[in-house]
Amino acid sequence: MKIIAKISDYLLLGLSLTACLGALVYYFYALNWLGIIITLLLSAGVFWTGWRFWLKKIPGEESKKFPLLNSRTVLWAGLYLLFFSAAIIILLQSRSDQALISPWEVVSRKFFFVYLAASASLLIAVQQKKIAPLWKLLLISAHYFLSFGVAVLVYKIGYGFDPFIHQATMELIAKTGAVEPKPPYYLGQYSLIIIIHKLSGLSIYFLNKFLVLGLAAIYLPITIYRFLLSQSRHGATSNKFLTIIFLLSLTFAPFIATTPQNLSYLFLILVVFLGLSQAPPSFVLILSLAAFSIHPLSGLPAIFFTAWLFLKKYQGHLKLAVRQAATGLIFLANSLAVPAALFFSRPDSTEKIAISWTSFLTPLKGLIQNWSSAGREDWLLNLVYLLDKNLSLWLGLAILGGLIYFYRYKRNFSPEKQALFSGLVLINLSLLIAYLLSSQIVFNDLIHYEQASYASRLLIIIVIFSLPLISLALNYLIKKIKGQTLVSRLIWFGLGLAFLMISLYVSYPRFDRYFNSHGYSTSQADCRAVKAVAETASQPYIALANQQVSAAALKEQGFDHYYQTDQGLVYFYPIPTGGPLYQYYLDMAYKKPSRETMNEALDLAGVDEGYLIINRYWYQSGRIINAAKLTADSWQMIDNGAIYIFKYQR
Repeated sequence: MKIIAKISDYLLLGLSLTACLGALVYYFYALNWLGIIITLLLSAGVFWTGWRFWLKKIPGEESKKFPLLNSRTVLWAGLYLLFFSAAIIILLQSRSDQALISPWEVVSRKFFFVYLAASASLLIAVQQKKIAPLWKLLLISAHYFLSFGVAVLVYKIGYGFDPFIHQATMELIAKTGAVEPKPPYYLGQYSLIIIIHKLSGLSIYFLNKFLVLGLAAIYLPITIYRFLLSQSRHGATSNKFLTIIFLLSLTFAPFIATTPQNLSYLFLILVVFLGLSQAPPSFVLILSLAAFSIHPLSGLPAIFFTAWLFLKKYQGHLKLAVRQAATGLIFLANSLAVPAALFFSRPDSTEKIAISWTSFLTPLKGLIQNWSSAGREDWLLNLVYLLDKNLSLWLGLAILGGLIYFYRYKRNFSPEKQALFSGLVLINLSLLIAYLLSSQIVFNDLIHYEQASYASRLLIIIVIFSLPLISLALNYLIKKIKGQTLVSRLIWFGLGLAFLMISLYVSYPRFDRYFNSHGYSTSQADCRAVKAVAETASQPYIALANQQVSAAALKEQGFDHYYQTDQGLVYFYPIPTGGPLYQYYLDMAYKKPSRETMNEALDLAGVDEGYLIINRYWYQSGRIINAAKLTADSWQMIDNGAIYIFKYQR
């Protein structure tokens, strides 16, 4: 087990160095082959220095020997892997390139029964004393992969919109070495994927789909396990493995798709847990820098938490006044850094700071307005949405439970651990202030429903910093439950399985009697429509379409089609989060598809040919299609009327 932990540390260090140093090399130079070689040489130098001076000091696991294989290992691991394989097969058989609102539209209901059986067998397996901890962690990693992998395995074309943007950007960087302008964010993910792509030959498409899913499945179980192990003198008890499994009940939407924000969340979790597991602060610092290079919104809190770790490690060499001043500085800096970064990093898009009580109170709505159940038509969905609608409440109670556990049993912690966990509370208080400040910033280039997206991510980061205390409280609760009667234990673990199932269901988009996620996935028909427009066009053009078709354009055409306008560079398909063409599409779709509106869009881009693309599933698509037939110069259908394309010329 200790060897496996060391290997995982070395690999994590290598990935982190590649991300942060690759971002640095790309920002000041490029990621051509020379840039990649420079990155690898710098990474190797830092890696060697770390291995020689502090990486060896990372604490290992217990030295107790376990046989790698025995009858119980074969039985329970084999049983779990049987259900795991069946679940994967069901997902692969459900793969679809159609426009889907939810993966559950095409995934057979048998999957949930198989997932339930897999979860139950896993709970039994990790409680077997004769199964080595390594096997237990491998099985848990497989379950994490199964839980996180539904969207990746079901959606053939891809899931979401942002991954298409980042994939197109990385394809262009891999081809040309650099893309201008170079933003000071996202570069850690870009560097990591492009360098792995260049060295391994794996496609950017593949890496962009599986990076977060794969790293989360590998590193979350082992990192949380090592944290729990560092907080206990009882070794590899089954409580710890059960805790890791049931943490999935908190939902896991950030790990089902690869985006810079999601990858930075993962690195932040590793920073927090490893920082509390007595890993050298220098090692944690490199992970923090990697998180910062991927997305500063997660990276800044990671760096300030690492500063707290350094302060606690070397506080014996500092006077009391210096320690207090440093603590206050960390608190103040973490409170102001993210709001300041949001305000000053986007001077052209930041309109004003507007004090609004609504933005303060929005996150509290989930705590106070959804106490009722979802409806009375279906008892199972009713239970699901009773929990889902009150997710903010459950997370708040989990955080409160973690705080109560810490302050009630604080005396059982060593002074060093008390100081470290007090740092979590300090960081979270400063993040709460950061949230309140960030929620007042108005961005004039973002559509109204995206205005609160940056500030709301700070609430996720607060949950991340609360995870260690939640884990300890959950571990304590499981220990108490295991001391009860058999009937009580069965009831509690049955309830835990129910939470796992609900978490699996609500972590993905849904379309059922009580909820409609609305957003469709990009389909093969969208890709065909993009190709049809490109083949039809006789000159430079723009296309007004929804975000799924725009994602298909990014996939098929890349980022090579921009127009210089008075509003800056404009992509030839709409970018929904704030691109000027998207408003013209909304006007064509929700008002009327008029030639005047299309001409305004053509004037913006400075071209004379434009296309309106309407998906049949769009709201009132029949009305739009009939009206557009009267105003367009010509039109055509894709996939037996799944998509209509209307051509306008001046």
